[in-house]
Amino acid sequence: MISARPVQGTFRRLRWWANAILIALLFAVPWVRIGGQPLVLLDVPARRFHVFGLTIFPQELYFLWLIVAALAFALFFFTALAGRLWCGWACPQTVFTDVFAAVARRIQGWSRGGPPARIAAWRRVATHAAWIGLSAVVGFHLVGYFRSPYEILGAVRAGDLHGASMAFWAAGTALCYFDFAVVRQTFCKYLCPYARFQGVLFDRDTLVVAYDAGRGEPRGKKGTVDGDCVDCHLCVEVCPTDIDIRQGLQLECIACTQCIDACDGVMDQVGRPSKLIGYRSLRGLEGAGTARLARPRVLVYGTALVLAGVVFATLLAARKPLAMQVAHNPASLFQKMADGRVGNAFTLHLQNRDRTDRVFRLQLKPAGEYDLVSGMNPLLIPATSSLETRVFVIARDPDVNGGALRQVTFVLEELEHPDRRVERTSSFMLPQWVGGGGSR
Repeated sequence: MISARPVQGTFRRLRWWANAILIALLFAVPWVRIGGQPLVLLDVPARRFHVFGLTIFPQELYFLWLIVAALAFALFFFTALAGRLWCGWACPQTVFTDVFAAVARRIQGWSRGGPPARIAAWRRVATHAAWIGLSAVVGFHLVGYFRSPYEILGAVRAGDLHGASMAFWAAGTALCYFDFAVVRQTFCKYLCPYARFQGVLFDRDTLVVAYDAGRGEPRGKKGTVDGDCVDCHLCVEVCPTDIDIRQGLQLECIACTQCIDACDGVMDQVGRPSKLIGYRSLRGLEGAGTARLARPRVLVYGTALVLAGVVFATLLAARKPLAMQVAHNPASLFQKMADGRVGNAFTLHLQNRDRTDRVFRLQLKPAGEYDLVSGMNPLLIPATSSLETRVFVIARDPDVNGGALRQVTFVLEELEHPDRRVERTSSFMLPQWVGGGGSR
């Protein structure tokens, strides 16, 4: 149930520092607020996505797609350069599996020599209790990316344990326990899709964790063979996915570098050079020279990553802090007034995409042809919020029935900054254009 015994080494220390930083970021991000708004919050019920200072509305999902595309290109780029860096150093599956295994070793009394000969029942119970507690913490912060953790804690204090957030928290806790305590690196071996297509991203210049067979073979006890490998099998024992790195690159390898630390320790004990197992390219192993950094696939992935960033920055610079959608009232396309004039009812969907409360004024164009009837104008729209309002537009010309099809333009501008405006044009419905129907 617990992965192989820990081996001290340079890469192990680096990975623990990386794990600590990643976990701290994962847990801290849902709690951070900027100007009263969350740093990251995927608020699905409110249809708002707060991502590092940017509030994305459903009409702007292309921003999310660009972020996902940039992350994918970054994964391709770094994989082509240095193999499965993501799997070994940043994947939550690896990070939390390491943490769960470390907690179990601490409770059960593991040492550098491996597990104790007999583990007491109370230690096993304590291990699972600690795992459940850790799973609850991870599950809580996972839900915190979709609902503010402050609101979840408020619901817990109020005794409201029956909401959807609590159900997702319980499900997240169960999933984390099953994944990190039971499934562990089995997910990496059989379920992870990245392991299946990583080979397409590799080439002979990609840096991977590899065994130097030319130096290590033939393997055997020191003094009996010429190879440096003493066939201690420690690299196999410490591998969380149970592979033998000496058999070459395999898709189960997650580049966790535990075999490097184990082999370096053995080489130091037997007085032989380190890095029998290390980061190297296939080109280097074949003696064909050093790995090349600038090569076609790296340039293509890097260019795609830069391009995604440029498109994102361009769209963000052109983004307006307000938005408006105009729709006719379907229940009454037009109304005829007592004096013969015609009026149309509209529903306006307004958005304030800024992180500050704003006051907006609504006007009509052409200015002298229509009267605007609104319950409130100017309109106060809170930060990163939407507002739906209904207005009535009346044509001033009482003989509008005899005219051609007309257009009315709604102008929404910020009261303090009139240059910040958005315009939307809609048809002004007349009786002759709807077959004489509508409300009279």
